[in-house]
Amino acid sequence: MKFEFLGTADTGGIPLHQCHCAICEEARVKGVSNRSTSAYLTLDDGSVILFDAGYDLLCEMFNTTKIRAVFLTHFHADHCLGLLRLRKSVDSITCYIPSDEHGFGDLFLHKDSIDYLMLEPFSSIEIEGVKIVAVPLFHSKQTHGYVIFTCKGVVAYLTDCESIPEASLAYLKAQNIDHLFIDAAYTPWFESKKHLNWESAEAYIDEVSPQKGYLIHASCKTLLPLHVKKIKLKYPYIEKGFCLEV
Repeated sequence: MKFEFLGTADTGGIPLHQCHCAICEEARVKGVSNRSTSAYLTLDDGSVILFDAGYDLLCEMFNTTKIRAVFLTHFHADHCLGLLRLRKSVDSITCYIPSDEHGFGDLFLHKDSIDYLMLEPFSSIEIEGVKIVAVPLFHSKQTHGYVIFTCKGVVAYLTDCESIPEASLAYLKAQNIDHLFIDAAYTPWFESKKHLNWESAEAYIDEVSPQKGYLIHASCKTLLPLHVKKIKLKYPYIEKGFCLEV
């Protein structure tokens, strides 16, 4: 099975509109675009499980592909915009969500083909031999990270958080996680009550102690000082298209 990122950036993406920093200009020269963080797991039969749905071209990319389920971390626009079109699918699609009575836009009012099912903290869903566990995170909205268990390994997808609750941290530490992806949206000198920075994210990776750790959800403003000052981090920021066999 394949776990791949459709994007690893923040809301604005890279290149950011009208930004002419070195990071954005390099992306333009290369002809690449990194959008908001989301990923998907390809199952053995070719069907997929989506983790977040902010990628606005979901309907094109998976036009003839069976979507087994969507696991939404939270209802901020950059994580659920793709649902606005995906809800018109001929197929019925289950979308697992944290508790959130407001959702986003009119997604709850006009559900169409999307069946929203709330996941309790630490509850699990099994799909074709893959177990997915909801892990609460602290963010500005009710938010879940997800731990994915396959026959070959364990992946933790922890985007958009300013900290990890003690119960969630204890759960993560008790698992033998192979690959951990965690929000590191900011530099250490930018204060935020919504997102981690690369130092606080690295500290969590060290505490959980996975086989490998990765940073996600960065903006060009976060990556620019790394580029200019030649800062070497313990764990890498990954880009769109990063892929693992799991």
